[in-house]
Amino acid sequence: MEKIFNKIMRVLLATLFSVITLIAVLQVLSRFLGISMSWTDEAMRFLFIWFTFLGTGYAIREKKHIVVDFLSGSISEPVLRIIDIFVHLIMLFFIFVLIKYGFEVTQVTAIQKSSVMRISMSYVFCAIPVSGILMMFYTTLNIVDLLKGKEGRS
Repeated sequence: MEKIFNKIMRVLLATLFSVITLIAVLQVLSRFLGISMSWTDEAMRFLFIWFTFLGTGYAIREKKHIVVDFLSGSISEPVLRIIDIFVHLIMLFFIFVLIKYGFEVTQVTAIQKSSVMRISMSYVFCAIPVSGILMMFYTTLNIVDLLKGKEGRS
C-alpha cells in the first residue's frame, strides 16, 4: 500500500514540476511574441507552493532532508535509534502545530481571492495542512521503522 502511495506522490510531484516548467516556457514565449499573459506568474507561484509543501512531506519518508550527524561515529547504534525516535516525536509535535494552524489560515483566507486568477486563496493555503498530514503520516512510518529496527540513521 505504501509503495503505491509513494508512486502516486512521485507522479504528482513530477506532474506539478512539469506543469510549472510548461507555464514558464509559455510565459517566456508569450513575452517574446508580445502577448501579455498575466495569469502565468500567479499560476506558477501557486503550483510551486504546492510542489514545495508536498515535496517536503515526501522528502521526510525518503530521508532527503539535511541531517547533522557529527555524533553518529561516537554513539552506539541503539542510542542513535533512541535519539532518532525522540527527534521524530519532536517533529510530530511541530507537524501537529503546522496542521492545526494551517487549517485556521485556510479558513481565514477562504474569502480572499487571488489578484489575477480570482481563485480563493484557501486553495493555495490548503497546501499547508495537506502537506502536514502527509508529513505526519511519513514521520509516523519512520518511527515505526525505527522501532522495528528496519531503518538505520535517518
